[in-house]
Parts: sequence; structure tokens; C-alpha cells
Amino acid sequence: MPNKKAIIVVSFGTVNDEVRTLCIESVENRIKCSFPEYEVKRAFTSNFIIKKLSERNIYVDTLPQVIEKLKAEGVQEVVIQSTHLTPGEEYANKVIAVANEYKDAFKRLAIGRPVLMFDGSDHTPDDFSTVIQAVKTQIHCKEADTEVVFMGHGSPHQHNPAYERLQKKLDETRESITIGVLEESDYPSLKDVLARLAGKSNIKKVLLMPFLLVAGNHVEHDMSGQQESSWKNKIANAGYLVEVYLHGLGENSAMQDIYVQHIKDVIINKV
Repeated sequence: MPNKKAIIVVSFGTVNDEVRTLCIESVENRIKCSFPEYEVKRAFTSNFIIKKLSERNIYVDTLPQVIEKLKAEGVQEVVIQSTHLTPGEEYANKVIAVANEYKDAFKRLAIGRPVLMFDGSDHTPDDFSTVIQAVKTQIHCKEADTEVVFMGHGSPHQHNPAYERLQKKLDETRESITIGVLEESDYPSLKDVLARLAGKSNIKKVLLMPFLLVAGNHVEHDMSGQQESSWKNKIANAGYLVEVYLHGLGENSAMQDIYVQHIKDVIINKV
């Protein structure tokens, strides 16, 4: 019998149809084109989003549901590739924990790492430098008095060190880029971003961009919303001219290539 193989692309999800096409389906399609010998499946980790979509007759499986279907189909090799940007709480609880439950269910079950995992030490790939090069493709014609500020998500219940590590790598390359996270209990928060900007006397303008796969609710409201608490308004109230960039990282072809490479790494190089 032929060796049936599948790739499960696992995302948090979004209820916005346009954003889902631009930021999630685009990644899935790049993976499909790159691995034609694999069946590519979609899974979401957000039960809330899955429920909301089902109310509109749009059905997306959870990761366990997809795995059970692949078992029933007789698939022998499975790669789980998360689109999560960091190995944070969602990745640990909704991807790794589920995969561990099915580790003996297939001839081979492999997990592709998230975007920011390795820093180049101990002969590992330098994911942080790769991501910096990818996001720089989105930044055009930046003036000397402009700081790029990325808004990431962060972890609500524990510190996610990936953002600090990314900032350290950015500072080593002397990029005028600051990264912060939406979760106020995590670091660096917007308060830390504003303090960092205040320490740069030459900065007059801010290009505010999402460090998120999808440009959904967090981008529309928390980052660029009209309410006083939005990042756009708080940064503007601190005295900066703010320009907003309303595109998720999933639209970036260089970011899509990262997911493809991480799948290649786990299939070919066992990284």
C-alpha cells in the first residue's frame, strides 16, 4: 500500500473571512505547493472561533479531530506545523500536549517548530535573524526619525522570553525597531515600549505594525482602534506622529517561506 502522508497546519484562527484568506490560507497554499506529495489539512486551536464559524456554517476541526480523521484514513506519516509565532502557552497546551497524546498513533509523527524557536546556538538555525529579514521586507522608505514598533501578543499567565530575545537580536543589528506585547502582564508591554521610545531623542514618528499572523481583532481594536487605550492613540498622545500598517505576517511571502522551511527541517533534517 502507498505510504499516505499529511501535513496539519495548526492556527489559532480568525472569524474574519478576508483575513483568514489573506493570512492563514495563504500560508496553507504555500505549503501545499511546496509539498505536493502530502495531503494538507487545517486545524484551529481556538474553540471560541471554531464555534463562531460553525454558526455561519463554516466548519474547522480542532487538532485532535483532524488527527482522528487521518488515523481513520490510514495515513502513516503526519507533520504538525503550527503557525504560532512563539513556543508560548497556546503552542504548549494546544499543539505539543495534543501531539504527545498521539505520538504512537502513526508510523511517524513529527512537529515543525514555531517561527521563533532557535537562536543559532549549539548548531541550531537562527530563527530570530531569519524573522528579522522577513519582517524587514514589509518596511519601505523608513526615515531616520522613524521607529518601527511591532505589537505582538505575549502570554497571559507566564513570561514569554521570545520577544525579549528578538529585541536583543534587533539591537545587535542596530535596527530602529521596537517590539512590545499586548498582554500587560507580559514583557515588554506598551509601557516598556513608550519608555524605550522616550530614550531615543531623535525619534519623531512611529510606524506601528502587527507582529501577529493575522490582522484581526487585535489589530483593528487594540493596535489601531479609536479608543483612548489603543496603541496608536497612546503612542500619539506621547507626542509621536503615528502611521499604522494593517497587514498580518501571514500575508508576507517571506514569512510563508519560514513555515515551509520549518517543515523541510523536520522532514529532512529532523530539526
